[in-house]
Amino acid sequence: MTATDGRAAEADIFTVRGVNVDVTAETAAAAREQALADGHVAALRRLLERLLPDEYLYRAPELAAPQIAPIVQDFGVDDERTSDVRYLASLTFRFKPDAVRELLQRSGLGHAETMSKPVVVVPIFGPAGEAQLWEEGNPWRLAWTQRPPGDGLVPLVVPLGDLADIAALDVGQALAGDLQATAALARRYGADDVVVTQTILQGDPEAGGATLQVGTTRLGQQSQQTVIDNYTQQPEEDLAALFARAADAVDRQIQESWKRENLLQPGSQQILAVTVPHDGLPEWLEVKRRLRGVAAVQRSEVTAVSRGRSELRLTYAGTEPQLARALAQSDLSLTSDPLGGGWQLRLGEAGQAPAAPASSMEAPAGGASGTLPGTMPDMISAPVSDGVATPEPSSGAPTAE
Repeated sequence: MTATDGRAAEADIFTVRGVNVDVTAETAAAAREQALADGHVAALRRLLERLLPDEYLYRAPELAAPQIAPIVQDFGVDDERTSDVRYLASLTFRFKPDAVRELLQRSGLGHAETMSKPVVVVPIFGPAGEAQLWEEGNPWRLAWTQRPPGDGLVPLVVPLGDLADIAALDVGQALAGDLQATAALARRYGADDVVVTQTILQGDPEAGGATLQVGTTRLGQQSQQTVIDNYTQQPEEDLAALFARAADAVDRQIQESWKRENLLQPGSQQILAVTVPHDGLPEWLEVKRRLRGVAAVQRSEVTAVSRGRSELRLTYAGTEPQLARALAQSDLSLTSDPLGGGWQLRLGEAGQAPAAPASSMEAPAGGASGTLPGTMPDMISAPVSDGVATPEPSSGAPTAE
């Protein structure tokens, strides 16, 4: 497998779609030229937001369109509309992965580029005993279903809410953190993990004094931890917008946690020799196919082949735990080789990646989080900040049953 083959997953990671531009100028040609320049800047910004943790973004290089052009592989124009003085379009940009990595390395910025398996979002509204999950009147679920497709490294999937979903998981099982039931739901959508997120509304939305308390727990392969945030209704913000803002914040938490766990520091390239046991050519070819979808694996070289066993040398970015986590997203398991040390790579259900110090869900900087592994806590009244994204811990909150 060549280095180019081994980077098949980069096509999506380094592609930015739906960059909308709308420019009015003295002529249509001038408007188009300015719109394409604006599109280059906006596309790079969105790519950096995808790859960099929030705390690194302020250090990210700010480049003008002529400086960005050399790191763009190509771009396409969709839904183009023009008038005598106006230009509107939706643009798609494909960036050169190595050029982007070099740009970030020169800036001393670590980044993430491992695409996660989908994560299923289970939105619950109301406290235990009154909680809604699949009901049509659930405003928290409605906020999630109305969100546009995400742009991050962790695809979030909202279940359809059909009869099969209802049979797989009920609200009591979700609040209790029932791993068997949540795993059944996750499997329906090709996922390993489920995020159970519960909201409790307090105050008077009509008077503009509502408070939304949000508790979120990720269940599955990643470590389990509950994070509680509080959001205050802002001036001129209706209830639907408050729920939408809270959903955006939960999405950011999930993306940030994933980026921190998979952060690749500049110059972190390493080589690892692995043994691949297999039952024949079809299984061996499937291992190689899945490796082509792992962006962290920059090169894979076959060093030996024998009946039922092959040897590979992987060139990869990051640490061994990060490599294991990246491989797990393609259902490849990296474990210690029981036949004399070293590493073994095999097909099958991906195992838990080696533990990382970061939790799977962390509160944004500036606040603390309540942690109740494997459970969703009932949220109680807590001090509320400006409602932007400052979490407060649930002090002594009882566990929902």
